[in-house]
Amino acid sequence: MSPSYSRRTFLHTSAVAGAALAGTPLLSRAVSASTTSSAKPTFPVADYHVHLSEHLSIEQAVDLGKQRGVQIGIVEHPGPGYKLNSDADLKHYLDTLRKFPVRVGLQPVYPGWSKAFSKPLLDQLDYVLMDALTLPNPDGTFLAIWQIDTTVDDEQAFMTRYLQFIEQVMTTEPIDIFGWPTFLPVPIARQYADLWTKPRMQQIIDLARSTKIAIEINEVSHVPDASFVTLAKRAGLKFTFGTDSRTPHGAAHLYYCYQMANKCGLTEADMFVPRKKALS
Repeated sequence: MSPSYSRRTFLHTSAVAGAALAGTPLLSRAVSASTTSSAKPTFPVADYHVHLSEHLSIEQAVDLGKQRGVQIGIVEHPGPGYKLNSDADLKHYLDTLRKFPVRVGLQPVYPGWSKAFSKPLLDQLDYVLMDALTLPNPDGTFLAIWQIDTTVDDEQAFMTRYLQFIEQVMTTEPIDIFGWPTFLPVPIARQYADLWTKPRMQQIIDLARSTKIAIEINEVSHVPDASFVTLAKRAGLKFTFGTDSRTPHGAAHLYYCYQMANKCGLTEADMFVPRKKALS
Protein backbone atom coordinates (compact mmCIF):
# COMPACT_ATOMS: atom_id res chain seq x y z
CA MET A 1 0.00 0.00 0.00
CA SER A 2 1.52 3.32 -1.05
CA PRO A 3 1.99 6.12 1.51
CA SER A 4 -0.39 8.33 -0.47
CA TYR A 5 -3.19 5.77 -0.53
CA SER A 6 -2.85 4.69 3.08
CA ARG A 7 -2.60 8.21 4.47
CA ARG A 8 -5.59 9.51 2.55
CA THR A 9 -7.80 6.45 2.91
CA PHE A 10 -7.43 5.64 6.60
CA LEU A 11 -7.00 9.03 8.25
CA HIS A 12 -10.66 9.77 8.87
CA THR A 13 -11.55 6.09 9.29
CA SER A 14 -8.94 5.69 12.01
CA ALA A 15 -10.17 8.65 14.01
CA VAL A 16 -13.84 7.72 13.83
CA ALA A 17 -13.44 3.97 14.22
CA GLY A 18 -10.92 4.49 16.97
CA ALA A 19 -13.42 6.53 18.89
CA ALA A 20 -16.09 3.90 18.39
CA LEU A 21 -13.79 1.14 19.60
CA ALA A 22 -12.13 2.97 22.43
CA GLY A 23 -14.89 5.28 23.56
CA THR A 24 -12.60 8.30 23.66
CA PRO A 25 -11.40 10.81 22.79
CA LEU A 26 -13.56 11.58 19.77
CA LEU A 27 -17.06 10.59 20.85
CA SER A 28 -16.86 11.31 24.55
CA ARG A 29 -15.48 14.78 23.97
CA ALA A 30 -18.04 15.39 21.26
CA VAL A 31 -20.76 14.60 23.77
CA SER A 32 -19.19 16.70 26.52
CA ALA A 33 -18.75 19.56 24.09
CA SER A 34 -22.38 19.38 23.00
CA THR A 35 -23.34 21.65 25.89
CA THR A 36 -20.96 24.27 24.48
CA SER A 37 -22.15 26.39 21.58
CA SER A 38 -20.90 25.37 18.16
CA ALA A 39 -21.95 28.72 16.77
CA LYS A 40 -19.47 30.24 14.37
CA PRO A 41 -17.18 32.72 16.15
CA THR A 42 -17.57 36.39 15.37
CA PHE A 43 -13.98 36.67 14.15
CA PRO A 44 -12.84 35.64 10.62
CA VAL A 45 -12.57 31.88 10.32
CA ALA A 46 -10.26 29.73 8.19
CA ASP A 47 -9.81 26.04 7.44
CA TYR A 48 -6.11 25.70 6.65
CA HIS A 49 -6.21 21.92 6.29
CA VAL A 50 -8.04 21.12 3.03
CA HIS A 51 -6.75 18.60 0.49
CA LEU A 52 -7.83 18.60 -3.14
CA SER A 53 -8.90 15.19 -4.44
CA GLU A 54 -10.97 13.46 -7.09
CA HIS A 55 -13.94 14.43 -4.92
CA LEU A 56 -12.95 18.04 -4.24
CA SER A 57 -11.64 20.41 -6.91
CA ILE A 58 -10.09 23.79 -6.23
CA GLU A 59 -13.19 25.45 -7.70
CA GLN A 60 -15.43 23.48 -5.34
CA ALA A 61 -13.22 24.35 -2.37
CA VAL A 62 -13.41 28.06 -3.19
CA ASP A 63 -17.19 27.90 -3.57
CA LEU A 64 -17.57 26.03 -0.27
CA GLY A 65 -15.47 28.63 1.47
CA LYS A 66 -17.72 31.37 0.16
CA GLN A 67 -20.89 29.50 1.12
CA ARG A 68 -19.70 28.76 4.64
CA GLY A 69 -17.89 32.03 5.24
CA VAL A 70 -14.56 30.31 5.77
CA GLN A 71 -11.16 31.17 4.29
CA ILE A 72 -9.70 28.08 2.63
CA GLY A 73 -6.11 26.89 2.88
CA ILE A 74 -4.97 24.11 0.56
CA VAL A 75 -2.22 21.67 1.53
CA GLU A 76 -0.52 18.82 -0.30
CA HIS A 77 1.86 16.12 0.94
CA PRO A 78 5.41 16.34 -0.40
CA GLY A 79 7.78 13.41 -0.54
CA PRO A 80 8.00 9.78 -1.75
CA GLY A 81 4.62 8.39 -2.75
CA TYR A 82 3.08 11.84 -3.16
CA LYS A 83 2.74 14.42 -5.92
CA LEU A 84 5.41 16.91 -4.92
CA ASN A 85 9.00 15.69 -5.14
CA SER A 86 10.96 18.42 -6.93
CA ASP A 87 11.16 22.16 -7.45
CA ALA A 88 9.32 21.71 -10.75
CA ASP A 89 6.45 19.94 -8.96
CA LEU A 90 6.27 22.60 -6.26
CA LYS A 91 6.40 25.47 -8.74
CA HIS A 92 3.54 23.95 -10.74
CA TYR A 93 1.54 23.52 -7.52
CA LEU A 94 2.11 27.15 -6.53
CA ASP A 95 1.42 28.52 -10.03
CA THR A 96 -1.84 26.57 -10.23
CA LEU A 97 -3.23 27.58 -6.84
CA ARG A 98 -2.15 31.23 -6.90
CA LYS A 99 -4.91 31.85 -9.42
CA PHE A 100 -7.47 31.28 -6.66
CA PRO A 101 -8.33 33.16 -3.44
CA VAL A 102 -6.88 30.51 -1.13
CA ARG A 103 -3.87 30.21 1.13
CA VAL A 104 -1.30 27.76 -0.23
CA GLY A 105 0.55 25.38 2.07
CA LEU A 106 2.20 22.00 2.43
CA GLN A 107 1.63 19.14 4.84
CA PRO A 108 4.87 17.15 5.09
CA VAL A 109 4.74 13.60 6.40
CA TYR A 110 8.39 12.58 6.64
CA PRO A 111 11.26 14.32 8.47
CA GLY A 112 13.78 16.05 6.25
CA TRP A 113 11.20 16.70 3.53
CA SER A 114 12.43 20.25 2.84
CA LYS A 115 15.79 19.04 1.46
CA ALA A 116 14.06 18.16 -1.81
CA PHE A 117 13.16 21.80 -2.50
CA SER A 118 15.02 25.09 -2.88
CA LYS A 119 14.55 27.65 -0.12
CA PRO A 120 13.43 30.48 -2.46
CA LEU A 121 10.57 28.28 -3.67
CA LEU A 122 9.62 27.13 -0.16
CA ASP A 123 9.54 30.78 0.87
CA GLN A 124 6.69 31.31 -1.59
CA LEU A 125 4.41 29.06 0.47
CA ASP A 126 1.98 30.80 2.81
CA TYR A 127 2.52 28.16 5.51
CA VAL A 128 3.65 24.63 6.30
CA LEU A 129 1.57 22.33 8.52
CA MET A 130 3.09 19.14 9.88
CA ASP A 131 1.94 16.53 12.38
CA ALA A 132 3.79 13.76 14.22
CA LEU A 133 1.58 10.86 13.17
CA THR A 134 4.25 9.04 11.14
CA LEU A 135 6.88 7.97 13.67
CA PRO A 136 10.29 6.86 12.41
CA ASN A 137 11.30 3.34 13.42
CA PRO A 138 14.92 2.44 14.23
CA ASP A 139 15.08 0.27 11.09
CA GLY A 140 14.24 3.19 8.79
CA THR A 141 10.56 2.32 8.38
CA PHE A 142 7.69 4.33 9.82
CA LEU A 143 4.86 3.65 12.26
CA ALA A 144 1.63 5.23 11.02
CA ILE A 145 -0.15 5.79 14.31
CA TRP A 146 -3.28 7.09 12.59
CA GLN A 147 -4.06 3.71 11.05
CA ILE A 148 -6.75 1.74 12.82
CA ASP A 149 -4.60 -1.40 13.06
CA THR A 150 -1.72 0.33 14.88
CA THR A 151 -0.55 -1.67 17.91
CA VAL A 152 0.93 -0.27 21.11
CA ASP A 153 2.61 -2.76 23.44
CA ASP A 154 3.69 -0.29 26.13
CA GLU A 155 1.77 2.96 26.34
CA GLN A 156 4.34 4.75 28.51
CA ALA A 157 7.20 3.80 26.21
CA PHE A 158 5.08 4.91 23.27
CA MET A 159 4.42 8.30 24.87
CA THR A 160 8.15 8.82 25.47
CA ARG A 161 8.94 8.00 21.86
CA TYR A 162 5.99 10.08 20.59
CA LEU A 163 7.04 13.16 22.53
CA GLN A 164 10.62 12.79 21.32
CA PHE A 165 9.38 12.82 17.74
CA ILE A 166 7.06 15.75 18.43
CA GLU A 167 10.07 17.66 19.73
CA GLN A 168 12.03 16.72 16.60
CA VAL A 169 9.24 17.93 14.33
CA MET A 170 8.76 21.19 16.20
CA THR A 171 12.44 22.07 16.52
CA THR A 172 14.05 20.83 13.30
CA GLU A 173 11.36 21.08 10.62
CA PRO A 174 10.53 24.45 8.98
CA ILE A 175 6.85 24.52 9.92
CA ASP A 176 4.28 27.11 10.96
CA ILE A 177 1.48 24.90 12.30
CA PHE A 178 1.61 21.71 14.37
CA GLY A 179 -1.27 19.49 13.25
CA TRP A 180 -3.27 16.80 15.04
CA PRO A 181 -1.79 17.69 18.45
CA THR A 182 -2.30 15.11 21.23
CA PHE A 183 -3.83 12.52 18.88
CA LEU A 184 -3.50 8.95 20.22
CA PRO A 185 -3.72 5.68 18.27
CA VAL A 186 -6.77 3.47 18.69
CA PRO A 187 -5.40 0.98 21.28
CA ILE A 188 -4.70 3.71 23.84
CA ALA A 189 -7.25 6.36 22.84
CA ARG A 190 -9.43 5.66 25.89
CA GLN A 191 -6.45 6.59 28.11
CA TYR A 192 -6.25 10.12 26.69
CA ALA A 193 -6.81 11.90 30.02
CA ASP A 194 -4.29 9.69 31.81
CA LEU A 195 -1.58 9.72 29.17
CA TRP A 196 -1.78 13.41 28.34
CA THR A 197 -0.67 14.60 31.73
CA LYS A 198 -0.18 18.29 32.35
CA PRO A 199 3.64 18.00 32.13
CA ARG A 200 3.36 16.27 28.75
CA MET A 201 0.92 18.88 27.45
CA GLN A 202 3.16 21.61 28.82
CA GLN A 203 6.13 20.12 26.95
CA ILE A 204 4.35 20.62 23.63
CA ILE A 205 3.16 24.08 24.63
CA ASP A 206 6.66 25.15 25.65
CA LEU A 207 8.05 23.86 22.35
CA ALA A 208 5.41 25.72 20.37
CA ARG A 209 6.04 28.92 22.28
CA SER A 210 9.82 28.75 21.80
CA THR A 211 9.53 28.01 18.08
CA LYS A 212 6.51 30.29 17.47
CA ILE A 213 4.51 27.43 15.95
CA ALA A 214 0.71 27.62 15.93
CA ILE A 215 -1.46 24.79 17.23
CA GLU A 216 -4.12 23.22 15.03
CA ILE A 217 -7.53 22.42 16.49
CA ASN A 218 -8.42 19.40 14.39
CA GLU A 219 -12.01 18.77 13.40
CA VAL A 220 -11.85 15.12 12.35
CA SER A 221 -10.01 13.80 15.42
CA HIS A 222 -11.38 16.28 17.99
CA VAL A 223 -7.94 17.15 19.33
CA PRO A 224 -6.63 18.81 21.33
CA ASP A 225 -9.13 18.89 24.18
CA ALA A 226 -10.25 21.97 26.10
CA SER A 227 -7.66 21.54 28.86
CA PHE A 228 -4.83 21.70 26.32
CA VAL A 229 -6.37 24.62 24.43
CA THR A 230 -6.83 26.54 27.69
CA LEU A 231 -3.21 25.97 28.74
CA ALA A 232 -1.97 26.93 25.29
CA LYS A 233 -4.06 30.09 25.24
CA ARG A 234 -2.68 31.11 28.63
CA ALA A 235 0.82 30.59 27.22
CA GLY A 236 0.05 33.00 24.40
CA LEU A 237 0.04 30.45 21.59
CA LYS A 238 -1.76 30.97 18.29
CA PHE A 239 -4.31 28.52 16.90
CA THR A 240 -5.68 27.38 13.56
CA PHE A 241 -8.71 25.31 12.59
CA GLY A 242 -8.39 22.33 10.27
CA THR A 243 -10.73 19.69 8.87
CA ASP A 244 -8.13 17.56 7.03
CA SER A 245 -10.92 17.11 4.51
CA ARG A 246 -10.94 15.82 0.95
CA THR A 247 -14.67 16.06 0.26
CA PRO A 248 -17.29 18.80 -0.12
CA HIS A 249 -19.03 17.47 2.98
CA GLY A 250 -16.02 17.96 5.19
CA ALA A 251 -14.30 21.09 3.95
CA ALA A 252 -14.98 24.19 6.05
CA HIS A 253 -17.34 22.31 8.41
CA LEU A 254 -15.83 23.26 11.75
CA TYR A 255 -18.23 22.23 14.53
CA TYR A 256 -15.66 20.94 17.04
CA CYS A 257 -13.32 23.82 16.28
CA TYR A 258 -16.11 26.30 16.96
CA GLN A 259 -17.00 24.50 20.19
CA MET A 260 -13.41 24.73 21.41
CA ALA A 261 -13.21 28.39 20.42
CA ASN A 262 -16.35 29.22 22.36
CA LYS A 263 -15.57 27.00 25.35
CA CYS A 264 -12.01 28.30 25.72
CA GLY A 265 -12.75 31.92 24.91
CA LEU A 266 -10.62 32.18 21.80
CA THR A 267 -10.64 35.55 20.05
CA GLU A 268 -9.32 36.87 16.78
CA ALA A 269 -6.07 37.76 18.56
CA ASP A 270 -5.54 34.05 19.36
CA MET A 271 -5.67 32.94 15.73
CA PHE A 272 -2.72 32.44 13.41
CA VAL A 273 -3.17 34.09 10.01
CA PRO A 274 -0.53 33.26 7.39
CA ARG A 275 0.37 36.11 5.10
CA LYS A 276 -0.45 35.39 1.47
CA LYS A 277 2.77 35.63 -0.48
CA ALA A 278 3.15 36.71 -4.05
CA LEU A 279 4.90 34.59 -6.63
CA SER A 280 8.41 35.78 -7.38
